[in-house]
Amino acid sequence: MKNQKDIIQRISILGISLMLTSSQAINGVIPQMKEALNISQSQSELLGTLPSFAVIIFILLSSYIADKLGMKKTIISGLLLAGVGGMLPLFFSGYSMVLLSRIILGAGLGMYNSLAVSYISSLYTGNTRASLLGVRNSMEAIGQTVLIFLAGLLVNISWTASFAVYAIAFPIALLFALKVPEVIIEKEVKGTVKEKMNLAVYGLVLFAILLVMNSIAISVRFSSIATEINGGAFNASNYLALMPILGILAGFIFGTVNRIFGKSTIYLGIFFFILSNLLIATSSGNMILLLLGLFLSSIPGSWCFPFIFSNLDKITTKNTVNFATSLIFIGCNIGNFLAPIAMSVIQLTTGSDKLTTPFYVFAGIFIVVLLVAIFETKKNPATTSEIVKN
Repeated sequence: MKNQKDIIQRISILGISLMLTSSQAINGVIPQMKEALNISQSQSELLGTLPSFAVIIFILLSSYIADKLGMKKTIISGLLLAGVGGMLPLFFSGYSMVLLSRIILGAGLGMYNSLAVSYISSLYTGNTRASLLGVRNSMEAIGQTVLIFLAGLLVNISWTASFAVYAIAFPIALLFALKVPEVIIEKEVKGTVKEKMNLAVYGLVLFAILLVMNSIAISVRFSSIATEINGGAFNASNYLALMPILGILAGFIFGTVNRIFGKSTIYLGIFFFILSNLLIATSSGNMILLLLGLFLSSIPGSWCFPFIFSNLDKITTKNTVNFATSLIFIGCNIGNFLAPIAMSVIQLTTGSDKLTTPFYVFAGIFIVVLLVAIFETKKNPATTSEIVKN
């Protein structure tokens, strides 16, 4: 009975991550919204990107809100806010109300974004924590895939019906409220001296920016490279739809990989990214190399981020671990925003108009990142041995 209770608790905790990438669920119905609302292309695209800005703001506020409400109530409030905000266009379909709904959705998601990781880190340790963090990463991709699919079905009724997908927030919130205990984060007493964040955390934020920037760059640029190889009539959508599957599977086996490879798990993730970039960079005219690069690029995030979150408490204190988690998530959102800009800057500075050029540069960046990671590990062997033991 106790084992069954623990399984339901784990499902409830993992379930909250199904919503975290749900802001993209209605991206497929933007053309229908544009036509129905008689708005410009930039106005319609704003509906897809606006939640990200609210997410960043409320990620920053989430630690403060959690201190006031408690972690459990903050997560439930975030889910309810996301559900209400997400579903508003079902009842009020004017452009200004749809904009407001997207802001409320982003605020709700941002409120508990980093807490989805903190909750697992607070309740579980060792290999169990690592495995659950890997699965949590996969839950985001599963949620995004399922909600986009459902929104695509509901658009056959009307474009506003697609927003009904956000109703999933309410049963998730109810299950979490009933089956998951409150977590009290014990704070270390350090007198009245304000604690400084470990500089290594800012290194991880930069790593998160680079990782997500590179991932988004690959998914954004893939269609154009594939069309160059196969001609203008080629449909790249099916391959992009398959891309997350390998990432989902990689997330589910993260616990096993981490148990076998220990500290080398993050090296392995970075290596796959280097290989992925090189395959895409050298794929001119070769669809097989391009597809290998695309699919391999979905693995690093599924291993690197769970590894980082699983070991974050080794380089931060109890007082700063939640804020450190929030900063890394903000880094992810910044990387998402910067991806197309970074590719334009690379092409401008290299003077190359080849679509594959940026991926040579990304490969070089991650070779440097891998060398820095190995150097830092050798410099701090005590921390490394502690991570491997756990």
